Amino acid sequence: MGELFAVFGLDNAYFTTLKKMIVAPHEVLYEYLHGVRKRYMAPLTFLAVGAAISLLVFNLFFEQYLELQDSLYAEQNAALRETASRDLSKLKNISATELASLQKAQQSAKLTLNIQRKTNIFFVKYLNITTFLLLPFYALISFWTYRKPYNFGEHIIMNAYILGTTMYISIFLFLVAIYIYPKMFMFSIFGMILYYTYVFRKLYGDSVAKTFTKILRFLVVLSIILILTGIVTAIIGIVAGIIVYFTNPELLKSMVQ
Repeated sequence: MGELFAVFGLDNAYFTTLKKMIVAPHEVLYEYLHGVRKRYMAPLTFLAVGAAISLLVFNLFFEQYLELQDSLYAEQNAALRETASRDLSKLKNISATELASLQKAQQSAKLTLNIQRKTNIFFVKYLNITTFLLLPFYALISFWTYRKPYNFGEHIIMNAYILGTTMYISIFLFLVAIYIYPKMFMFSIFGMILYYTYVFRKLYGDSVAKTFTKILRFLVVLSIILILTGIVTAIIGIVAGIIVYFTNPELLKSMVQ
């Protein structure tokens, strides 16, 4: 087993880094940013290993992952499935306008369910890629929240280490959700926030009051980014839908089936 780990460079640096990111994460960040680098695995490599292990685990339990995601919105999805599967041909004594409205609602429900499933499949299939794409956003949030003395590039490094470690929080809670308590998986995001807060509080030496203030700032910044992302995504979706509607209506029909 040791030889196998050695092939991937995981015989020493990785486990040293991971262990210390669990027991004293602020020391890893401080030392690496101040020149002590031979002791630890490079941040992007550390993140890549965590993402690869997460990718393996989530793909091994792919169907369970889809079931857990569905259970997070059980009532809404149940209502959508009921609407999507309703046999409108059996309805009687309704006007053409009412029927058209029900048909639109049914198509919307089918499209929503289809998008949800494809989004979850995309997340699992391209977890390693999306992890690196999201890294600058995490760094931007922490940079705006904590600012000096570290620049944006240094926040990239810090977030690579932190995100690479929180992968294991998600994996642990995911496995607990599968075998013990399904709703445990929804606490992954809270686990990440708590770990982030702990690491930055130790690194910056903040008081409880100052940490609370920065958490509020973090939530405000995160909300702004999510709102802007949602607006941009909605605009792209609308434009894409219009283009597909006029250029390839058959593709649009297939998406709601």
